[in-house]
Amino acid sequence: HKAKTLEQRRAIKEEAMEKWEEAKAAGNIEEARKFAIRTSRMSPYILESSKKLLEYMGIPYVQAIGEGEAQGAYMVEQGDAWAVASQDYDCLLFGAPRIVRNLTLSGGMSNLEYLELGKVLEEIDLTREQLIDVALMVGTDFNEGIHGIGAKTGLKLIRNNSLEDILVQKGITEVEVEPDELRDIFLKHEVNTDYDIKFKAAKKDKLVEFMCEEQGFSESRVLNVTEKLKKLSSTQKSLEDWF
Repeated sequence: HKAKTLEQRRAIKEEAMEKWEEAKAAGNIEEARKFAIRTSRMSPYILESSKKLLEYMGIPYVQAIGEGEAQGAYMVEQGDAWAVASQDYDCLLFGAPRIVRNLTLSGGMSNLEYLELGKVLEEIDLTREQLIDVALMVGTDFNEGIHGIGAKTGLKLIRNNSLEDILVQKGITEVEVEPDELRDIFLKHEVNTDYDIKFKAAKKDKLVEFMCEEQGFSESRVLNVTEKLKKLSSTQKSLEDWF
């Protein structure tokens, strides 16, 4: 099912990719960054380029084994990160204690959305396992969901029924993937536990070479960024410093 979902998103990503190329050619870093986010196409080239960029900026990164949301949730649970920054509510299903949505340079802090898993579960009076079952009824990247059941209906049904009982009530005797297997995607996900988060000084020369000579960005814009990185590395960082 996830392959089908990805196929539906491909057309949108292709348009964003074209605009990303145009912005990059014009040396407009902010516009390029905005459309790069929309492409979300993790080709080997983009993945390796992103790693290089982070390394040259002195920013640590962790390579996820499976789902990125699952890796982020684990790192927050371990206290190695404060929150997962993602647009995907699936982070809650993966057990992220805190998530921040709409975290962008262009949007500032006014549009940020902050969610705590504990408070969400308390507000809707469900366990995390029940929340996962509601998501499975509505549909996720990994399953189609049950026709005719939305979030409100799912919440109402799950309070007094198991997902298996609801399937029987709906006359569904065959499913593409068994409920327990789908639950395990969120409850027993594989993550990378061998990582080290340590910020380092930016490598100015390598950053300029990579961004300007290899990627075609304006040198003046890149130098402005390196100066900001230099200032940030010598002072205590707060969220506002990045906007």
